[in-house]
Parts: sequence; C-alpha cells; structure tokens
Amino acid sequence: MILPIFRLRALRLLQAVLVVLTTGLSSLAFASYPDKPIRMIIPWPPGGGSDVLGRIVARHMSDVLGQPVVVENRAGATGLIGTDMLVKSAPDGYTIVFIADSYIVSPLVSPKTARYDVNKDFTNIGMVGFFPLVLVVNPQNNPGDLKQFVQKGKDPASKMTYSSWGIGSSSHLATEMFLAQTGSQMLHVPFQGAAPAMTAVLGGQVDSVFVPAVVALPHHNAGKAKILGVSSQNRLAAAPQLMTMVEQGVQSWISWMGVLGPANIPTDLADKLTAALKAVVENPKVREELTRGGLDPNFMNQKQLTDFVRSENIRVGNVVKNAKISVD
Repeated sequence: MILPIFRLRALRLLQAVLVVLTTGLSSLAFASYPDKPIRMIIPWPPGGGSDVLGRIVARHMSDVLGQPVVVENRAGATGLIGTDMLVKSAPDGYTIVFIADSYIVSPLVSPKTARYDVNKDFTNIGMVGFFPLVLVVNPQNNPGDLKQFVQKGKDPASKMTYSSWGIGSSSHLATEMFLAQTGSQMLHVPFQGAAPAMTAVLGGQVDSVFVPAVVALPHHNAGKAKILGVSSQNRLAAAPQLMTMVEQGVQSWISWMGVLGPANIPTDLADKLTAALKAVVENPKVREELTRGGLDPNFMNQKQLTDFVRSENIRVGNVVKNAKISVD
C-alpha cells in the first residue's frame, strides 16, 4: 500500500530527527570524554623501572584529562598477560596500556602464545620515548673498551657468556643483534629479570649484559661494572662521557615505550588521549622526571607511531629469524 504523501513526509522527518539526535548524543558523549577514571595497564611488576615511568605518565595524564588514570599492574609472561588483557578490552577509551617494544617481539618468538597482530589489534596513541640499553661488563674479567671486547668474543677459546632478563627479551635481542654485526660468539644465560642478570655480571658468573642505563649506572659509577656503549642515537644526559654504540661503528638496538589502546577506539577519543600524552611528554618538568627514570623523551603521534611499529616489526623479525630465537 502506498503511503499518503503527508505520512511519507512525516516518516522522513522523523528519520531525520532520529539521525540528528543520535549524532548529537554521540558528539555529546565524545565531548564529555573522559567522564570517569581511565585504566592504564602496566604489564610488569610494581617497583621496576618501566612501572616507575608508566606511573609518571599516568599521573600527569590525569592532570591533563581531568580524570584519574589508574595504574593496574598485570605482570607475567614477559608482558603478555597485560597486553592480552588490553587487546580484549572494550574500545571505549577507558583502557590503555603503557607498553615497551617487547610486545612486538612476543608474537615473533612465541606465535602460539601471543596471537595478536601488532599492526591490527591496537590503537597507537603515541610514543613516550626511547629507553636506552647499555652494554655492561665486569671490569676484572673483560678488556677495557668495545673494540677489545669484540676481539675477545671472536676467539672461540674465550668461551664468553652473556645474560639477559629472558628469552626473547630486549636484552636478549640486543645482544644477538650485536653478535651478528661484530662476528662475536657468546653463550646465552637467561635470568628472570634485569636485576639478577646484572648481578651475574657483577659477580663474574657471566661476561656481559645489555640492561637499562638506570640499572647499570650506579654500578658503573662505583667501579663495580664498566659500560662499553649505549644503544641509543644520542649520548646519555646522565653520563655524556659514555660513547654510543653507533659512534663506535655498531648499529644500536632501539628500545622504546609508548601508550596503546585496543583496536577501533573512536577517532575523537583516541585524539584526546594523544593530545593529552603529547602535553605530558612535551612538558619540561615531566621530561626531567622521565629522564631521571632512564627514558629519553621523544613523542610520536598516532601516525608516526603506526609507521614506526610497522618498520620495527620487520627489523625485529629479521633479528629473531637470523638468531633462530623461539620460545614455542
């Protein structure tokens, strides 16, 4: 039956009103965001360097957004437990994660366990900065500079060893990348955490380790350990006398930290989170806090981080493949 013209016009008018109302309510929801606390997952135990840095970011994002950013530590499985929780959370802008580059490594070394896709299952909010690692040796057991260390590593009779904070960790991959470039050989001795990996070097049980600068600097300054190089593009602000690996002819490992959300967060909400993160990272006082925590602040927006993650996925994949690293 054909509707009378006036009824048809009334129906179309009602449809138009509903569209306007729906759009208006949606815009109002975005405009009021956030109107409740935001959960920031940190996939490591409380008290560690990454946890300290994440809490700095969360505290200052709270100030910018006008709502608490509440930290929730979900440690375990080299960050997989917390990352998996983030991937499965609602894309409503109220759950984010403070992440390290290890989340790229996990699907490459353990594809049966880490089944997420770094290019599809996340909303990249922004990078906070680079996290320099340093190559550390026991000064009593090893030569005094990087060149001599490499030469010793090329001698099979030296039977050199290195520690890390786990198979597939940034520490592990940084060393394997170093070995591939220099032609050195060392046996891997994994530990559960950066602190015991560093302790093994201090005690002379292993020859070297790549650890965060903040872990090694106190021991270096006390003469109990020696830093041979910094895996960053720039020298450390806290120790500018230390040469970078690049300055010594070795391509450095890039370790970094950032903030992500689950896939499909509405653009308006993601943009607000990115703007808040940018305000935090570019605040001079916050940058000073982050630098003291061992981070080299370097903000990247959503597009920049997305492009960076794609390139890192390829670069890290090559290191994993060449070193034949697998957990599964």
